[in-house]
Amino acid sequence: MFKQTMIAAAVVSAAAWAGSATAADYMSLGRLVCGSDGGQGLIVTSEKNLICTYTPASGGPKAVYAGKIEKFGIDIGQTGKSVMIWQVLAKTGTNVPDFALAGEYYGIGADASLGAGGGAKVIAGGTNKAFMLQPLNLQAQEGLNLAVGVEKMTLVPGEI
Repeated sequence: MFKQTMIAAAVVSAAAWAGSATAADYMSLGRLVCGSDGGQGLIVTSEKNLICTYTPASGGPKAVYAGKIEKFGIDIGQTGKSVMIWQVLAKTGTNVPDFALAGEYYGIGADASLGAGGGAKVIAGGTNKAFMLQPLNLQAQEGLNLAVGVEKMTLVPGEI
């Protein structure tokens, strides 16, 4: 119950953060591309491992993150490989040290696939909860799956 309460609070905070400013208040920092080998939905929860590469818009060095996505809610089915590409946004003037994207991100997700399918989600979090990840593509995935619920994505520096 505690975990569900914390997730609900994080989603409300992320939505308030994202809705509290105009587009002019944000700067694009770069792109985050994540790949997953897929997995099995277990009705209430599912978990997928990720390897992500952050490419700064400034042309600086790329950073590799290991991570996972956890879904809490309805998640039924099996998915294959997927690729997600996000634009990384932060409030204008945010300090961005190395591996600043590490941390937990929360949002509400909805995905469906029958063969090739897709989904979209905006998630917020990272170091000091300073970042928002906005999809640049619909999540491309293979398999048969239906997922609706709260998502948590965790990123850590380095590879699995």
